[in-house]
Amino acid sequence: MDVNRYIFAGGGTGGHLYPAVAIAQRLAELRTCSIRFIGTARGIECRVLPELGFPLSLIAVRGAVRALALKNLLLPFTLLWSLLQCFILLLKYQPNAVIGTGGYVSGPAVFVAWLLRIPTLIQEQNSFPGVTTRLLARRVRRVHISFAESRRYFRKGTNLFLSGNPVRRFDLSGNKSAARARFGLNADAPVCLVFGGSQGARAINDALLDCLDEVMRASALQIIWSTGPHDVDRVRERSSGHADRLHVAVFISDMAAAYAAADFCLTRAGALTLAEVTLVGLPSIIVPYPHAAANHQEINARALAERGACVLVLQADLRQRLSAELLALTTDDERREALARAARASSFPNATDDIVRSIFEIER
Repeated sequence: MDVNRYIFAGGGTGGHLYPAVAIAQRLAELRTCSIRFIGTARGIECRVLPELGFPLSLIAVRGAVRALALKNLLLPFTLLWSLLQCFILLLKYQPNAVIGTGGYVSGPAVFVAWLLRIPTLIQEQNSFPGVTTRLLARRVRRVHISFAESRRYFRKGTNLFLSGNPVRRFDLSGNKSAARARFGLNADAPVCLVFGGSQGARAINDALLDCLDEVMRASALQIIWSTGPHDVDRVRERSSGHADRLHVAVFISDMAAAYAAADFCLTRAGALTLAEVTLVGLPSIIVPYPHAAANHQEINARALAERGACVLVLQADLRQRLSAELLALTTDDERREALARAARASSFPNATDDIVRSIFEIER
């Protein structure tokens, strides 16, 4: 039996890869199909996709170094070779549709698909669209955006659909007390979840360490703290006096339990992080990473803050404001509930299904 074939191009970082994975997994649930990813040898996809059972084809493309460097002189040749690789792959695989989720790896695949008249779709995670998305937006059949504010960055005639970011689903129906017990915390005291992605966030870790004694003296707050691999020993040592009210870990694998245990969170403004915390309706203090490309994290966070869906704190103000913001959310139940309502109203619980339906509508 002939089955439909789909190619996903996007990766390098989890922010570009995991939306593609969520869409691909939902496609596979809804119909018998063949799915292949295109990526690079340097991206996170080389580690993640084999574990998930998705085949991966590698191309040579690489991003520009953000400085004067000899490597940038090779980019035109690398791009030409990548385009040829994509021609060969797409002619061999004959996909029904090609889906790009951003990052430099998606550019050659989506562009070649357009040349071959294969239906194409782009899913953009951030409120400020990436370079690849902006360059290809008017060539693809559809562009799915995650923030209404993104519309201003696209030229007239771009076929835009507001669908939100596809993210993993969390079962939060379990008991909050049981979730807190999983992290060794008291069932009756408030909990803040602190995380900064798989590598942690040093600025957040440092600011929290600086005000930790003050916050612990002034409140009953407990903390689930994902430090990242580089800060875990230092955080454990400096916070040892409050060990009975902390769960400190390099990385939290069971985020469903962490979300269920928490009353609010302190985190960065990556697009997928914001999609998750709004989906679960978790009040949040958001600290955008100031060196993100095109300052997209601050743009993401401001879009939510303007709706009352998060507390925005710039990294430059973090040490000055963090203690007061933590204590305010610890003690003010009404403010937390208002943030939670606005967060849920800003979420897109059907994002994955909406994008899959769109793929079905454009495929050949």
